[in-house]
Amino acid sequence: VYFGPGTLPIKVRDLETGEIRSGTLKDCEDFARLIDALEYIHFFKGMITPSDVNKKIPEIYMVNAAYNNTTKQISSTALSLHAAMDLYRMGVAVAGGEKAFRERPMIIINMLAVSPLQWGKVNLDAIMALANVGCPIIVGSEPQGGTTGPAPLAGQVLINVAETLAGITLAQLVKPNAPVMWGNVGSLSDMRSGLFASGAVELGLINAAMNQIAKYYRIPTYSTGGMSDAKISDAQAGVEKSLQALTVALAGGNYIHDAAGLMESCLLCSYEQYVIDNEMLGMVARVLEGIRVTPETLSFEQIKEIGPRGNFMGLRHTLDNIRPEHYLPGLFDRSTYDTWKAKGGKDIREVAREKARKILATHQVESLPSEVKEELGAIVKNAEETYGK
Repeated sequence: VYFGPGTLPIKVRDLETGEIRSGTLKDCEDFARLIDALEYIHFFKGMITPSDVNKKIPEIYMVNAAYNNTTKQISSTALSLHAAMDLYRMGVAVAGGEKAFRERPMIIINMLAVSPLQWGKVNLDAIMALANVGCPIIVGSEPQGGTTGPAPLAGQVLINVAETLAGITLAQLVKPNAPVMWGNVGSLSDMRSGLFASGAVELGLINAAMNQIAKYYRIPTYSTGGMSDAKISDAQAGVEKSLQALTVALAGGNYIHDAAGLMESCLLCSYEQYVIDNEMLGMVARVLEGIRVTPETLSFEQIKEIGPRGNFMGLRHTLDNIRPEHYLPGLFDRSTYDTWKAKGGKDIREVAREKARKILATHQVESLPSEVKEELGAIVKNAEETYGK
């Protein structure tokens, strides 16, 4: 299972002031560098829509910023056929050529249906073009129960299957065995307001069902799980995010996006929330590992040696098995109240902000070769001068 961040929020909680503001390209660069250092966030996806760039080609700027600030795999949407092909060319440049890209794709491009039961021409054209060159495609659907999809969850799943299979079938007709992932971003509309209920517990159930169906077709999945409607990093955010992420992961999701950083129905992202969610995803990953049952872990000889009223703390066996068996949080506090108070009594948001600041101040990302940077820059410039006008 691989976890990644969210789609395209437009607002960010400023790391220094805590105020909400529009996202910038600098945020995109900083977010990419931040997740490069976070162990349980495995790929880059959108993260912020910069307000200070050409509005016609934001994905080109975002992906260029990502390639220059993280070595992790990239996922992106594309607003046009031209952009989709330029994103592919950027991936080829970073990989070192088309052959190298096919062996290790540096980008996966996301194409979604328009629920209910429609595919837009731009996305259909992009699916065909990307399939033809062998670029991996996420083909998915995003019905919202009660508005663009049926209210019952079973109906949600059915319409998602129909829309997704239509796109996947098209890709396979263009090029048999074209690399695709089964995407799902389906959730609910809160019928009291009509708003997207990104933190709905049912989102986890819908994605779990889609994972099971995709596995029947033997297609890898690109799921959604880890979102929240909360406006700050509070208990609501923790409950909604962890329930979704754990549900989808236990159902066998392969790529789980929107798993970190997102708040306020995907409109807002937060530096500290990425750090908190990384800790939560580490716990989810530990749950997925389960309980290893071997002669070593059953510990029969150690139990026999220690006997009644003994203590296992001094055994070498204990030392050898702590890290393989126990998840040790680096952010969450397990000390007593008095110890916590003596250390400053900081809540989790403050601790996460400090960690985010430290990462951004110290973390260095391996630089791309100069010729690759030049090629990426040329692609950006061409986009600005052609379809970006």
